[in-house]
Amino acid sequence: MQYDAPATTYLVYRHFYDPKTQQLMLGGIENYLLQLARLLQSEGQRCVVVQTADHDFSARFQGIEVIGVHCGAHRGNRKKLALFQYIRSRFNDHSDSIIFGTDSYYVKNNYRRSIAIQHGVSWDKPASRSIFGFIKSLLNHQKYLNYIRDCRNLVCVDHNFVNWYRTYRNFPAQTLVRVIMNFSAGAISQHQLEQKWQQPLASPRLLIARRFVDYRGIGLAIAVVQKLLLQYPTLQVTFAGEGPLEADIQAAFASQPQVKICRYGPEDALHIHYQHDLVLLPSIGSEGSSLSLAEAMAAGCAVVSTNVGGLSNMIIDQFNGLMGMPDADTLSAQLAYFLQRPDDAKRMALQAHATAISSLSLGRWQQDWRQYFMQLGFDLRRVAI
Repeated sequence: MQYDAPATTYLVYRHFYDPKTQQLMLGGIENYLLQLARLLQSEGQRCVVVQTADHDFSARFQGIEVIGVHCGAHRGNRKKLALFQYIRSRFNDHSDSIIFGTDSYYVKNNYRRSIAIQHGVSWDKPASRSIFGFIKSLLNHQKYLNYIRDCRNLVCVDHNFVNWYRTYRNFPAQTLVRVIMNFSAGAISQHQLEQKWQQPLASPRLLIARRFVDYRGIGLAIAVVQKLLLQYPTLQVTFAGEGPLEADIQAAFASQPQVKICRYGPEDALHIHYQHDLVLLPSIGSEGSSLSLAEAMAAGCAVVSTNVGGLSNMIIDQFNGLMGMPDADTLSAQLAYFLQRPDDAKRMALQAHATAISSLSLGRWQQDWRQYFMQLGFDLRRVAI
């Protein structure tokens, strides 16, 4: 029996895979694209990730083809154009598709199945209040508006970007916009949830699972934990992640053994959240619908989050978590509220878990993407001819 060759979907991204370590790059977008590639493969598609590289290479990661395109001295738009040129020379518009892993890597084209993914507002980080800072902010706004000006198919990970865009202009009539919220790849069972909260906050444990960079609010989290430990010196705290601000965390808590630092991989995310009762999401900017927040909710944690970006699409204050302004006094007071009222912490943790099960599951995310693919005419589940 003869089979058609599978349709190919090209995923375009700056840096998905590290050929030196032969590992996926660490980050939410990389994990998002990995799950998308797995979904496409499960639907009979050949999936090829095309990324920038300092030398040409071809590799496979968990069965996914990865092509590195040597971009030489190219900068800015020339890098993404180099990736697009590689794909264009091989693209069959009758059967193939292209997905730009971020809107900033989108290149205008006339392909029938061409999608850009918008991962949230990333230009809301605190900036200088000078006239130069204001002008820089306006230029950033214009840049991000222009990224998707000619994009006909756009998937956004939160409603925050959609509403920001509307403050400037309407989406073009020919643009098909779909919001597909982020997800947690798994969730604890109802039995595990009941066990976790059988004795609410008897030995409270707080988790901050973030990349250790400024815009993820690590400096803010340090200040919050310092305030909290003055009032609750037996509170166990874990900073989980890695990044350039790890030394700042170590220095701040060098004499406090109840504060620990660890690293974890994506496959361990649910487990490490399950081991903690409280989670702090201290981001000060650049958040879509957060993978970390979805994982915390799926693990039955009581969550305190800043009201930044897409986080506000996931938490309803006082219902499935607490949400506040990104300042140390507010966040430490909200965590103290949970510690003083463990029954409220339990109630919101259970609601967070229910929200994750119904709205932030991998199965829901996959189904939303399948429907979008079918709407665009993707060739899913190709069969023998």
